[in-house]
Amino acid sequence: MRKKIVLISLIAGFLFLGVLCYKSWIIAFVITKCLSGRTDGKQGIVRSIIIPWRNYQFHLHHWFLALIVGGLFVAKSFYILAPEVFYGVLSAIIFQGIYSYEDWYRIIKRKSVLPTLAQRMSLATGNDPEL
Repeated sequence: MRKKIVLISLIAGFLFLGVLCYKSWIIAFVITKCLSGRTDGKQGIVRSIIIPWRNYQFHLHHWFLALIVGGLFVAKSFYILAPEVFYGVLSAIIFQGIYSYEDWYRIIKRKSVLPTLAQRMSLATGNDPEL
C-alpha cells in the first residue's frame, strides 16, 4: 500500500514540477541506489549514521536526513540548485530509502544487552577474546 501511495504522489509531483524534475529524480535515484546498502542492515558505500545513546541507537536514515534538509530549505526558501532539480534530487533520495527497505521506519532501536551467540559460545568454551 505504501508503495502505491508513494508512486502516485511522485507522478503528481512530476506533472506539477516538470521534465527537469523527472530527469534529476532518475539520476539521483540511480546514484542513491548504487551508494546505499543492497538490503536491510547491509552497509553501502556511504556509511550509515548511527548515534549511540545509553541503551538506544538512533539510525539517521538517508531518507530521513533528506526530508529534514528539504523541509528546512523549503521553510527558508533557499535552494542550492533550481527548485525543480532540488525537489527531484531530494524526493529521489526519500523515495529510494522508503521504497527499497523494509526497516525504513526504524529510527530508534534498543541496543541488545544480551550476549550474542558467538559471545556465549566463546564464554562456554573458555575462549573469551577479552581475557
